[in-house]
Amino acid sequence: MRKYLFIAANEWSNWGGSELLWSQAAERLARRGMEVRVSVPDFGRAIKEVEALRSAGCQILYRRVASLLYRIGRKVFPLPEYLSTHVRSAGKGVDLVVVSQGSNIDGLPWMEAARSAGYKYAVIAEGGTELFWPDDDRAERLAVCYEGASCAYFVSQANLDLSRREFATPLRNAKVIRNPFNLRYDARPAWPGDPSEGLYLACVARLDAATKGQDLLLELLALPHWRERKVRVSLVGKGINERILQRRMEQLKLTSVDFLGYRSDIEEVWSKHHALVLPSRFEGLPLTIVEAMLCGRPCIVTDVGGNRELVRDGINGFLAKAPTVELLDEVMNRAWHGRRQLMDMGNTAATDVRQWVSKDPSEDFVRELSALVDDTDKR
Repeated sequence: MRKYLFIAANEWSNWGGSELLWSQAAERLARRGMEVRVSVPDFGRAIKEVEALRSAGCQILYRRVASLLYRIGRKVFPLPEYLSTHVRSAGKGVDLVVVSQGSNIDGLPWMEAARSAGYKYAVIAEGGTELFWPDDDRAERLAVCYEGASCAYFVSQANLDLSRREFATPLRNAKVIRNPFNLRYDARPAWPGDPSEGLYLACVARLDAATKGQDLLLELLALPHWRERKVRVSLVGKGINERILQRRMEQLKLTSVDFLGYRSDIEEVWSKHHALVLPSRFEGLPLTIVEAMLCGRPCIVTDVGGNRELVRDGINGFLAKAPTVELLDEVMNRAWHGRRQLMDMGNTAATDVRQWVSKDPSEDFVRELSALVDDTDKR
């Protein structure tokens, strides 16, 4: 019986799109009789997705979240190496440790702990940004850990290329993989009417302006020519900036924005909207783009992360050159003036995305992890 340890390195939010790949793989392995241990932060409350893993047969290992004082204290004087102790205990006897990161750097201490314990490990990088480069010491440590992994998985070629630059290492053992999605592969919701009579856009993303850039969208809609147009934008999601964004909308006296909160039925969302708009400042490769394209909707997005790996400007969507109001306005104007072609662009998007992602990315990843363990068995 193979044994796996999955470590969710993200300690800043209790759950998100970056957790889907590892958690679905863990659940499938457990249901097939493998021993699966899952290390997750203890946020002081039950997380339904974690409880679902427990129900599937995973052993849940909660760990304490390091406080701010702990993080500061580690820079001033030595404190117990809790991470190392946790990994040595949780990983005893496992065939593979899988470290999943929300970005490409937050799993460093977990990789170092697995490496120090002599465990075979793989790492997942769900994102990355050019805005915050690791300092020299951290970059060198990251290079050692990534190169020492059995495989380093990235969700976009852009993030893989960025990591090679940031860590100044070739990442010879890296692969690009696909994330799972939250709807049917053959989803094709009905087109919501003629966009010339009213253009309906959805920004499906957590309400986190620093990453997703919803503030830019509000500033754009406050421009005089957008105030005059028949357009409505739905912000679909919850997050840390919900109240600030609502307050900013009120300050700008916008009447064209709706806050819809979290929605689990993505097909229903797209049955009422013509296109996705996502003014992100940085990304991996957003799940929301894949889902919108599967539903036959073109995407109006910024050229960050792996977005251009799916969105072809003027063909199946629109790419803003950078996350600024001016450049977003340029592509939004093109979408507005070409709104009669949005349905055809959405049909192209639906074809393109199905050539890019398989019906079952989670199963693809399970095969990847099984192959890593099999490779060890053959030695």
